Amino acid sequence: MDEMLDLLTRLVSTPLKLSFLLVFIPSLFVIINAVLSAKNLGGELGIGLKKVAAGTITYVILYVTILAKEVFQYETMPESQLRLFFILVNFLASSLLIWGFYQIYRVSKRLRLF
Repeated sequence: MDEMLDLLTRLVSTPLKLSFLLVFIPSLFVIINAVLSAKNLGGELGIGLKKVAAGTITYVILYVTILAKEVFQYETMPESQLRLFFILVNFLASSLLIWGFYQIYRVSKRLRLF
């Protein structure tokens, strides 16, 4: 029990770790909402929601990687490769989110919701 409390204390001890919690919790809700909605909705709207969920999952993986690197203080790659990894993952996640939201926007526009 003390180990769990110590881990929670370390998780909120720096601004980066606190920002992780502020990003992680809403991201879980977005993922759950998008996956459940995508199952109920078919077609282009469901595909757009799946892309949003995939982009959010990718960002959560990126934040977990950053947090694991900071908490456990381990080096798996040289700094230049790690920087390239973060840039590529960020680009992938941003692309999925933009693509998914654009697809949802097109469906909404067609249905005259805007």
